[in-house]
Amino acid sequence: MNKIVKQLGADSAYLLSSFPIAIPAFVITVAGFAAGIGTAVVWVGVPILAATLFAMRGLAAAGRSQLGAVLRQPIAKPQYKRAAEDASPLRRYLTPLTDGQSWLNLLWGLVNFPLAVAGFCVALTWWVATVASLAYPLYGWIIRRATGEGDGLEHATRWLGWGDSYAAIAALAFAGGLIMALLLPLVVRGFALTQAALGRGLLASLSESDAPHQGPVRTAALDAEVTRIQERLSAA
Repeated sequence: MNKIVKQLGADSAYLLSSFPIAIPAFVITVAGFAAGIGTAVVWVGVPILAATLFAMRGLAAAGRSQLGAVLRQPIAKPQYKRAAEDASPLRRYLTPLTDGQSWLNLLWGLVNFPLAVAGFCVALTWWVATVASLAYPLYGWIIRRATGEGDGLEHATRWLGWGDSYAAIAALAFAGGLIMALLLPLVVRGFALTQAALGRGLLASLSESDAPHQGPVRTAALDAEVTRIQERLSAA
């Protein structure tokens, strides 16, 4: 029972706290990528894309730090590509453009947003509805006295043959709260696992422990492309 409650707390905290991270990640991803691609033809978009990839590293790190409690295992940090020690400042700045994990961070910012919105809304709504239903016997009479009429639950109690007394209405609301409380760990766990699995696949798939190389990763084709971009930017 303690494990269930502890995991429920971890999953709920993840769904509620990941939403504030997903908002800026989505905005930076869409705005930065659109601006970068839209102006890439005049080479202005190239540094914009690099800046976007740099900005997403911090948000990706924040999202990655939340995964361990949900997945119940440590999440390795990825190894970002680094420029050579003798590389120019411009080459260092453009290095994220040739780094696979940096682009995965950008993809995460895009596809994680709808899951974060859904998880946040479901977790918050389910928690509020559960607590409100369980506590209804304590405050329901205030609503009835203030409005001078029922809140609609009396129709359900009449249909069930319980009558329309306040005791029957309170019992129905409390029973509904118990059902929602029993389903709460399953619902929250399902949404948390779905979002966390996506995060692990995009934010930790190229972890340092799986990387075949240590230190700077150099690829002739990619370095040649960066050199070409550097020459174009210098000429402009």
